[in-house]
Amino acid sequence: MMDQNNAAGWLRPLLADRLTPYLEIDAARLHRNLQQMQEKADAAGVALRPHIKTHKSVWIAEQQRLLGARGITVSKPSEGVAFIEGGARDLLLAYPVVHADALSALLSAGARHQAKIICIADCDAGVAAIVGAHQRQPDCTLSVAIKVDVGLHRVGVDPHSDAALTLAQQITGAGLPFAGLISHAGHAYAAGQPAAIAAIAQQEIVLMRKVQQRLVAAGFEPCPVSVGATPTALAAPVAAGCSEIRPGNYALLDLTAWRLGLCSPDALALTVVTRVVAVNAHFAVIDAGSKMLSSDKGPHGTSASGFGIAVDEQGYQYEVLRLSEEHGFLDYGDRAPLPGALLRIFPNHSCAVVAQSDHAVLRQSDGSARVLAIEGRGKFI
Repeated sequence: MMDQNNAAGWLRPLLADRLTPYLEIDAARLHRNLQQMQEKADAAGVALRPHIKTHKSVWIAEQQRLLGARGITVSKPSEGVAFIEGGARDLLLAYPVVHADALSALLSAGARHQAKIICIADCDAGVAAIVGAHQRQPDCTLSVAIKVDVGLHRVGVDPHSDAALTLAQQITGAGLPFAGLISHAGHAYAAGQPAAIAAIAQQEIVLMRKVQQRLVAAGFEPCPVSVGATPTALAAPVAAGCSEIRPGNYALLDLTAWRLGLCSPDALALTVVTRVVAVNAHFAVIDAGSKMLSSDKGPHGTSASGFGIAVDEQGYQYEVLRLSEEHGFLDYGDRAPLPGALLRIFPNHSCAVVAQSDHAVLRQSDGSARVLAIEGRGKFI
């Protein structure tokens, strides 16, 4: 739980101006988070290509671009289509494709809007699928990067093998531009505290440089190196030899980032506003369940005891202990909230929560608000 005696960072007014539950984004905190990461990238002389899978909002992506972001990162081809149609013109699909048909709509959108697209591969089948898709849609500006496994063991070539060299030769042999090397040190979430996360960031760039050097020794020009994860981006300086960073969660942040010591409570930009609908001898029950909050307790090896922390208008905290589809169950101890009371929930994992809703309320410091569409919601293909 957060410190009950240090409420300034996370206690914010609750306005009864719309039906609950709903996502609320603090506009000032969002802007500060975006600006600070852009300033870090600019100071290091690297490109910031934010991963939009956290906020999934075309409007927020545009704010990132206006601050200086050079392109965006997306998770799925259909998500990429939504953002190209929303104005993105430089896009990295950071997800492995092994079937040419998966890229048809994305490459078609790229050709229509003259957008530059980078795909990733970590195997022969991936390169073949991308080449096949491009042959069907040659008007799209397409290049291919190689994903390197730096410790998460999810997707990527072994950095100690010659797999990257073999794939680079396949990519260029097929007539497609080689876009460089990318990695994601998602295992940093399980490191527990900033110093350990910083050590993972250092290990990541060491491995990426070794792969880059192997390619240079085989005759390739020094290629771009792109790294991406909010924990490493916040806990460590941008490493020398890196040309691009791709954090995503930094835009909104969440309890996981706070628990890891990566941010203060006043950086948490996303909350779920909910209302107490029942109080009994066992729980206070709210109108936000798993269909609103998700049942995610945190990414990549993190695991909270509950599903978020609810805060009332006086700053008192309640842990969200259980979820059913439309209800959340709060442990209220000796201070039961009243039925009808508004609460603000700080979620464990903002990315998973945003993916549940079609819209979010962007709240200004004066209480005024606008509704943002979440265009990337439901884009799983």
